[in-house]
Amino acid sequence: MKPQEWKLVLFLVVIAVAGVFASSSFYDIFAGNGGEGETLYQVSTLSALLEGVYDGETEIGTLLERGDTGIGTLNALDGELIVLDGRAWQVRGDGSVHAVDPAVKTPYASVTSFSPDITLDLAGPFDLPALETAIMDALPSENLPCAVVVEGTFTNLTARSVDRQESPYPPLVEVTADQHVFSFDRTEGTMVGFYLPAYLEGVGVSGFHLHYLADDWNGGGHLLGCTAERVRILLDITPELDLSLPSSGQFLDIDLSGDRSGDIAAAERGR
Repeated sequence: MKPQEWKLVLFLVVIAVAGVFASSSFYDIFAGNGGEGETLYQVSTLSALLEGVYDGETEIGTLLERGDTGIGTLNALDGELIVLDGRAWQVRGDGSVHAVDPAVKTPYASVTSFSPDITLDLAGPFDLPALETAIMDALPSENLPCAVVVEGTFTNLTARSVDRQESPYPPLVEVTADQHVFSFDRTEGTMVGFYLPAYLEGVGVSGFHLHYLADDWNGGGHLLGCTAERVRILLDITPELDLSLPSSGQFLDIDLSGDRSGDIAAAERGR
């Protein structure tokens, strides 16, 4: 995209956000819907996942009682989890998409009852960093977690998934070094995930953590990159965090101290 074209996109974003603020106070934007959809419910932490804590305690059925939109993984790190419109989907290591049985457990997941506070319609093309910049410009604060849903048409989209692991589990950075990457020349679908402030690094991924699911359920996974052609961005500010930690197993004995930013970056990118 040429510089002047990107400036036009940002101008449109500013106008859209200005319209939101003109009709609502700052409080109304993220808390004016009666409290519905304002809590991010999370199972375990990313730091624990980095250390190979892949055995889950929380069933998907229970997770769906706490939110209808979100991301995560499945027991034994069996692929990527996408929760959309109250349904849970698994993208396996071979790229195939499957509905998840409610009895299957998750070692790490984040969900919310999605109720968008901000809606933006943007026309590209623009890459993933530009899309993230547009979202950041629309947020009322960088210090509040936010659920992100992006619906639209994408080209040059890449996503990844990983194979189910066997105990004793290797660290996450070793698993993602052997990740499977899937490419889509042109696809219509939905990105789902969260923006987290920097102070929550280790609890989750600071910044953006997004998964993708194609509308025809023919692919998806952990989002690595894309070009967005025409999208609708839906943002749900979630100022309340409900963190459910494992009460047994490996989590109780592992060392979760220290800076894990390097490992998180490596696990996010993979090879």
